[in-house]
Amino acid sequence: MKKIQSKPLFLVVVIILIIISFIAFESASNRVTLGLYSLLKIPAKVVSAVFKTGYELLHFKSIANENLRLQRETTELRSKLAALNEALAENKRLREILALKDRFSSRSIVCRVIGRVYSNWTEGLIIDKGLSDGLHEDMAILANGALIGKITGLGKSTARVSLITDPEMRVAAISERSRQGGLIYGIARGRCIMKFIPKDADIKVDDLVVSSGISGIYPKGILIGIVLDVKTEPNGLYQFALVEPAANPTMIEEVIAIE
Repeated sequence: MKKIQSKPLFLVVVIILIIISFIAFESASNRVTLGLYSLLKIPAKVVSAVFKTGYELLHFKSIANENLRLQRETTELRSKLAALNEALAENKRLREILALKDRFSSRSIVCRVIGRVYSNWTEGLIIDKGLSDGLHEDMAILANGALIGKITGLGKSTARVSLITDPEMRVAAISERSRQGGLIYGIARGRCIMKFIPKDADIKVDDLVVSSGISGIYPKGILIGIVLDVKTEPNGLYQFALVEPAANPTMIEEVIAIE
């Protein structure tokens, strides 16, 4: 009878011992786990950093390659745009020259500027046509709708153009507004002076100056430039005007020779 009563107590003790053993095992297991975690924590961080760095490097390389590709495409597009703009600008200039050519019944030849000549004594251009193209000396040269000079030297396939700003150049001219006349002299450095204007003549700043056609070399009514200043000669007999040419020689690429 006592044996039967002591059996439940024995079972309780066994169960309690099992629970205590399990708790002890779990505690030991946790300590081992914590130890392993502490031991592996730094290598794990290193491995993670290596993988992260490798990914970032691969990602950066991909971005760098994409940037290079975009830069190449941008350069190609800019090059094509520049070529298109250049073609459009040339087309516009040639249309203007052809319109100017139609204005004159006399023979005219379109030429390209291939050189420039500037010094203290002369100002001129070199063009890509000459004797073999039908050019001859004293042909008037126009650009951008304005008179810029005349042919003063010829080769077989090239010609020299002396600009109206050349100190050796002379052009008979008048004020477009008042029709007062004078003689244009080149004074170099991109400027001209209109001399022998009567002292009481009506000529003012901003007047447009055009060719008078008196000399026979230059067609009548071709724009020469604009009056910048008007003064009286020291002798008091005449006025003179500082004139800025309408066409800037440094910007000219094509010209037209008028016979």
